[in-house]
Amino acid sequence: MKKSLVVALPGASVGTYAVEEPQAAGQITPLYSDAVVYLLDAGDNATCYAFEDADLAAKSIKIEEVVKPVKVMVIVNKGNAALPTGKTTLSAIETTLDALTVEEQNKALANLAADDAKGNVAGNYISVQQVTLKGETTTLEDETDWDGHDAWKADVELKSLVSRFEIGTVKKGTGLEDLTVTNVYVNYFYNTYDMDAAAATKLDEGTWDGSTVLAELKNAGSTEVTSAAGTKCYAYQVFAGDMVPHIIFEVSGTVSDGYKLADGTTGAFTGKYITVTGFKDSSTDITTIEAHKIYKVGLESGGIEITPEVITPDPEVTKYDLKVNITVADWIETTVTPNI
Repeated sequence: MKKSLVVALPGASVGTYAVEEPQAAGQITPLYSDAVVYLLDAGDNATCYAFEDADLAAKSIKIEEVVKPVKVMVIVNKGNAALPTGKTTLSAIETTLDALTVEEQNKALANLAADDAKGNVAGNYISVQQVTLKGETTTLEDETDWDGHDAWKADVELKSLVSRFEIGTVKKGTGLEDLTVTNVYVNYFYNTYDMDAAAATKLDEGTWDGSTVLAELKNAGSTEVTSAAGTKCYAYQVFAGDMVPHIIFEVSGTVSDGYKLADGTTGAFTGKYITVTGFKDSSTDITTIEAHKIYKVGLESGGIEITPEVITPDPEVTKYDLKVNITVADWIETTVTPNI
């Protein structure tokens, strides 16, 4: 029997790149650009319905007289994914999502000058508010009909396809007179949602060239990032998986008398590197990163304390590894610690 179906989205969803405000779990409101809903049957055949502006504003779409689906899937902010329309299949949907790029998940600040027809409120929206969101449910409940038809309702919870890293700064430890961050990079990440290892950014000591790292995942050092309460962070979004990002700080500073850097440098220095190659959540090494989580590192107590021997002439020097404690939470946040 055919009925009508109401698909409802959360008003403030789950929960990037650039120097941004650290985000709190559960307080990230998306900038809604576009949305589609797919109704899937038991054979993974799907029918696509697009949200109109009024539907996005209402965070709900009403679909007249449909066969009860086995699953309801919603995708918001499709980015560069050429999502199929009309009659399609689950595999076709997944194939188009696989093409999503990390650049699309690290968009520049967007400014909305006035409230719009999609229900977005005027203001600035950082990258984390513009990422692709996806949700699905197999639960359909009877709904009070709105125009004489019997109806079902599906409530869909949206989640991000990426994780967010919020990075603080570094500070001088014993053996350093001063230490300044000039650039921050991310290395070791998938460039596409399909986790194609062959196309991933994974530069090592021999192949490192800062100019080859995606511009979207590089930040100039900022005095706004001090790792004190109320200051900003270096923010990056990466696809989840078994490739745990490395954080690279390019630094300058001065070595204290009687100390030297890893390459023997003494006195003043520039263009040296600190490579964070791993993270711990409490006492547990993080071996995979999960989507829809915020990883926070070096955001407290003035930053990650650094001593001269972990500062190297190039990034990703094999001999020197630095692990940092972090925390992890569901779009959600986690503070983690780099291990030295």
